[in-house]
Amino acid sequence: MALSNNGRTPLTDEEIIRLYFERNESAISATDKKYGKYLITIAYNILRDKPDCEECLNDTYLGTWNSIPPKNPSVLRVFLAKIMRNISLDKFRERHAARRVPSEMVSALEELRECTYYSPSVEEEYLVSELSKILNSYISGLSERRQFIFVCRYYYADSISRICRMLGISESTVYRELSEIRLGLKELLIKEGYFNE
Repeated sequence: MALSNNGRTPLTDEEIIRLYFERNESAISATDKKYGKYLITIAYNILRDKPDCEECLNDTYLGTWNSIPPKNPSVLRVFLAKIMRNISLDKFRERHAARRVPSEMVSALEELRECTYYSPSVEEEYLVSELSKILNSYISGLSERRQFIFVCRYYYADSISRICRMLGISESTVYRELSEIRLGLKELLIKEGYFNE
């Protein structure tokens, strides 16, 4: 099966998934054409290293090939992003265990919007966009360690004990820093009108 419009237009997600089910290797190139840059961005936000990102991209394609079938994702972009995030975070942990973390680790909140099944109004889209900017600005202003703690706890849902092991710090330190991060975020959201006391 060739790319639609002689290769100029990416295949639809349904067509790409069908290629995986047919065990047609062009599924990989079709995935790369449509989502390669997006996936590299996810990896780079975590790893900040292009060779590692390329390695994670290849591992993501292998993971996708091995997962489809039997899985039949309803939203291919989210499915791919989850694989890439997990592989990139594993690479990060392997490379940076108990060492200094990179300055940017927060992937855009836009991905979360694709998990919803309603069509937001223009006003809602604007509010989500503005809230995303506020949150990203707040998180990027945290120390590198606090960025890492925030992302691990609230984005990857890591346990407190796992975060402690990765950073080599005590549970009380992690609890204290999370509490201070939440307090600062709450104060900012109150100031910006997104949270009422």
